[in-house]
Amino acid sequence: MRLFILLILAAFFSSPQSTLAQVNPQNEGIYRSAVNDYKQGKYAVAMQKLAPIAKSTVKASYTPYAQYYYALSAYQQKRYRESRQMLVQLQSSYPGWNRINDVYYLLGAIGLESGQINEGLESLLKIKDSSFAKDVQGLKQHHLATVGDLPTLVSLQKQYPTDRDLALILIQFIEKAPTASQVDKSYAASLQKQFKFSNKEKVAAVAAETPKRSAPRSEGQWTKGYLDVAVLLPFRLDEFNSTRRRSNQFAYDYYLGLTMAKEQLATEGIQVNLWAYDVNNEAGPMEDIVSNKNFQQSDIVIGPLYANTFDVTANYVSQSGTLMLNPLSTDASLLKSASNIYLGHPSINYQTQQAAQYMKTQSPGLSSIIYYGNTSKDSAMAASYSNEWKSKGGRVTAMVKIQPDREWLENNIPSFETAKPAHIALFSSDGSSGPNLLEVLNNRKLTVTPVVATSTSFNPQQSRISRYGSRLALIDPDYVDREKESIRQFQRNYWNKTSTFPSVYSYLGYDQLTFFARMLNQHKDKLASGIQAKRHGDSEYLLAGFDYTKSNENQITPILKYNGSKWVPVDR
Repeated sequence: MRLFILLILAAFFSSPQSTLAQVNPQNEGIYRSAVNDYKQGKYAVAMQKLAPIAKSTVKASYTPYAQYYYALSAYQQKRYRESRQMLVQLQSSYPGWNRINDVYYLLGAIGLESGQINEGLESLLKIKDSSFAKDVQGLKQHHLATVGDLPTLVSLQKQYPTDRDLALILIQFIEKAPTASQVDKSYAASLQKQFKFSNKEKVAAVAAETPKRSAPRSEGQWTKGYLDVAVLLPFRLDEFNSTRRRSNQFAYDYYLGLTMAKEQLATEGIQVNLWAYDVNNEAGPMEDIVSNKNFQQSDIVIGPLYANTFDVTANYVSQSGTLMLNPLSTDASLLKSASNIYLGHPSINYQTQQAAQYMKTQSPGLSSIIYYGNTSKDSAMAASYSNEWKSKGGRVTAMVKIQPDREWLENNIPSFETAKPAHIALFSSDGSSGPNLLEVLNNRKLTVTPVVATSTSFNPQQSRISRYGSRLALIDPDYVDREKESIRQFQRNYWNKTSTFPSVYSYLGYDQLTFFARMLNQHKDKLASGIQAKRHGDSEYLLAGFDYTKSNENQITPILKYNGSKWVPVDR
């Protein structure tokens, strides 16, 4: 097992017409190093590293962050003039920057700290994000409560008559002043009547007056300016050979989807760093990875896929704030390991629950026969569907393990002359099972009997599934609408970069990183509640979208029906 960075990009994006991100990797590394210096209190070192990047005319996704951290470092050293100059440059170059409120806040802190009170208040008034309210109040309390001059405070309050914090500071100043006149007390009473301050607000304001140098809002996981994403997949580098298709091609396809998502996110102001790890099922090397400080800075961990390495990673994640995503698993029991683990797919239980619920509306009776293939997933889905159908009052008259070939099915499927099933369910990972079974059923005169089947039971390249569309429902959580414009655009972009067409794993990589990075960027440490707030449909993503409103598994309905021209998801 080994760590590698950019190797896959080099292997796949090597065509003459393709280019890597328009970013200088060396400068990006310097920026990251400088941020670490800042967090360790090495402000002068951080400024020295950031200066060439922050003052350069070349724009990159991390440039405004470099300018901001340069200003922060200067502020911490009381070099207010340099800090202000850099912030003014940042405002001019990136007026729509996604952290512009932090710029206003720091400018406010500089103004108040250096005695330019009006300038500081003007900057703070530009902040429209309510999450800054407590920080702004504390900043004002710290600086203005020590003014000690009633006429100055009255003058400021009249200049900013809607400033609630300033009004509270003035009221408390008057209440504490032993020589306050009746006019002053009346003025305080009118402000109290206007703003209706609670006792709780007054107590909090007093606490904020503790004499200490006020610093900018605390820096942490959500303010470093980028997301670190660890990708733990079985790349099997020791078997790497770009001249032939690998058995683990899905890992490379998925990663390429991630790289394209990274490019899209950059256009939205969300900077993502991908860190790829070659991970198999050995617990020992995985222990080394989770002990690595670079890995521990991860905001999102994608994978691993195998039991031993999953357990090691989940144990680490359960004690951290890192989001962990299993991109392919349908095993809901994985979610028991930690509350911050998510499945990119609906579980087997949810898939069969939705299938049984749909067949309840399609089946003319309660009897069902279940056929399943040779894999463990086939048998697991068959057992789960049986339980779901019985829980809805149905009967399973037979549950039979089958072979996919036509001759075996002809010899082993009964004639159904005396008792015909109300519907049939098929769970197979062999693409020849579906068409062969349906042809045998037709020979048994079961030409209209409803059938629900996994999409893997049919090979779309070798069989015309649409001919069975009137009676068939498909379970397919990875449905790709190839007529969708966003799919077509993605295919064009993918071809331009790789000279190949994307597989479903590429779509999954793109959608999953795009979704979770957006959610983290928006909700930060309130991800759990934010991600549960609403369903994100297919109009926002390439595939079917995401629904975590009720569970940490993606509960997007995976049932498809043929509408006469193409397969489409059934209405929820």
